[in-house]
Amino acid sequence: MARVLLIDDEPVFYKMVEHALKPQGYELEYARSGLDGLRAAGEFEPEIIIVDVKLPDLDGYDVVQRLRSTPRFRNTPIIFLTSQADLPNKLKGFEVGADDFLAKPFQPEELLARIGILVRKSETLRSALPAGPTREPATVLALHSLRGGVGCTSLAVNLAIACHQLWEKPTLLIDADMTAGQVALMLNTSPARTFDDLTNRHSSEIDDDIIRKITSKHNSGINFIASPSSPVADDSFADDLWVELLNRLQETYDFIIIDTGHNFGNIAIHMLNQATTILQVIAPEMASIRSSINALELYHLLGYPSEKIKPVLNQTLAVAGIKQAQIEKVLKLPVSFSLPYAPNEFIRAINFGQPVILQNPEIASTELLEEMAYDLSGESLKAIPPSSPSVVWKRVTQKLAAKK
Repeated sequence: MARVLLIDDEPVFYKMVEHALKPQGYELEYARSGLDGLRAAGEFEPEIIIVDVKLPDLDGYDVVQRLRSTPRFRNTPIIFLTSQADLPNKLKGFEVGADDFLAKPFQPEELLARIGILVRKSETLRSALPAGPTREPATVLALHSLRGGVGCTSLAVNLAIACHQLWEKPTLLIDADMTAGQVALMLNTSPARTFDDLTNRHSSEIDDDIIRKITSKHNSGINFIASPSSPVADDSFADDLWVELLNRLQETYDFIIIDTGHNFGNIAIHMLNQATTILQVIAPEMASIRSSINALELYHLLGYPSEKIKPVLNQTLAVAGIKQAQIEKVLKLPVSFSLPYAPNEFIRAINFGQPVILQNPEIASTELLEEMAYDLSGESLKAIPPSSPSVVWKRVTQKLAAKK
């Protein structure tokens, strides 16, 4: 029989539901708060979810919205079982994604009948859908700036490690600067595997074996693809190769962070096209701001929606730079993230090949990078707490909760 998750803070109703369902062979899991219910959903993978509206932390509407935001539970039948069963609450319940609404107190026979109907509908829907697990879409972050020296590579390296430490999921860092990439240097590696192995290849040749040949492992837990050992022109690579490569990589990795280089060449455009978010890195000085204005114009011509672009202000100057409010006024976009001036830590990190986030976990820059990684993560990933949360996840979510 089906697995059922009940999210309700009143034990008496758990006993009533248990008495109704267990004799019929249903497997029942119980959670007494919204957050516990989301965790239980991730671990138990129920086929039916019953949820109350009034809960100690998140209300039932928020729980259902979070569940519906994830591919795993997009089609899972959900029943509201609540004393708040007037018409406005019912309409709100259906609006957030519930399949049915049952008032407390309830008749066991009616609950069984409604569950049975939803189980049959769900089985019919599953049989009509393609076989195989539903995978969460990968988060692809492209760091881009037309001006060099603003910190794109440093941010890409540290952000990739932050994403991996936060979620403990497969993470790939790509150095797409084919002329002067520095990712390997900042990771203190001299990899034999680089993009060199893709020159003069076609998209039809991209397979798991080729991807293994260009991918290296870092001791932080991330994988990375290094730029060629010597400068290589964009036209050394087949034009159709990049779409196939990035599509395959998104089937393997939950996070892909790309250092795109400082141009709008063919490779950079392919990377920007595939990105879920473009992090436009800006320094608080006029040359960088002017380059950012030019880049924004080109993003618009390429058809990128404004919500895909997130300016990142990296405070690279010891002296007073241009104020954030002035930069936002000129760009006509709010700065999404602002990183403090911390030259000593980042210069030392570059010189020794030890990323700041690993060597200085307590400084403000590291904390902001961790929060940035969380903010940029997919909504479906943030919707349900991990069953075994990492130290970084606990730290970030506690800080965010304290700010509310």
